Amino acid sequence: MAEDAEPLCDEARRLRESPVAGTDEHHEELVTLLRRALASGEPSAPGLLAAVHLDHGERRDAVDLLGPLVLGQRRAGLAGLLGETLAAMGDHDGAEQAFLVGLDGGDAAAMNDYGVFLRDRGRTQEALYVLDRAVRAGDDLAALNLVALHLEEFEDPVTATELAERLHDEAKPSTLVALADCRLAAGEIDEAGELYRRAAEGGGACAHIYYGWFLRDRRDDLAGAEEQLRRAHEVGEPGAAFHLGRFLFDHGRPDEAAPYFEEAAWHGDPDAVAVLEAEYRGLVDQYDD
Repeated sequence: MAEDAEPLCDEARRLRESPVAGTDEHHEELVTLLRRALASGEPSAPGLLAAVHLDHGERRDAVDLLGPLVLGQRRAGLAGLLGETLAAMGDHDGAEQAFLVGLDGGDAAAMNDYGVFLRDRGRTQEALYVLDRAVRAGDDLAALNLVALHLEEFEDPVTATELAERLHDEAKPSTLVALADCRLAAGEIDEAGELYRRAAEGGGACAHIYYGWFLRDRRDDLAGAEEQLRRAHEVGEPGAAFHLGRFLFDHGRPDEAAPYFEEAAWHGDPDAVAVLEAEYRGLVDQYDD
């Protein structure tokens, strides 16, 4: 067997994508399997087990697993997941401690997540510094978030466009989304649409989401928009469950939307929780925080 083989984690990944995913029985099977993987020392087991807990809304279990690894052992690769989970639970001080482990350890994804966290807290100058580091470290989403910071928070489309054009790289589809946002802000609708389309086809981070809303809002193409948002959910784009739920709800399909809002709420999306509380009062029950 190869030294880097992870047979139990590989089996868990297959089970996680199976047609019965989401049932309680399926969840327990996954947890048991990944606990065996953890005991066997498979490197991917902690992050995968935490993700499985989060899939089922078990945020406290995820934190109990990740906390000692990140804050005790300084495992930078798990810092972003812990930070985002703690932030969703309202523990902003704990989240920042986790993100700083990722920053100190040079983990690009954690840097990006920390930059978004800082922006959400109104700490825009710190966010600027951290997101710039994340871009230079190669995170897929950081370029998009850095351009958005200039475009939306600093209301500086000139700098945002200059940055998007400098970062533009056809081999990195997420940079096409950043440039598309700038073109859209400038009223260059056709060019923006082409950039969103290419980004989505190339697998850019969140590109299906952006292209979906573009098709709805700028092209009045509801079928195309829904196709893109469902594709975003299928490939696991961050926040896709909420966006698909929002689309379905906005277009008079609340029963279809509800499971996606619930999924987003399990992962700590405050907007999804707010929608459930306002529109689906009977469904708001046990977000494990």
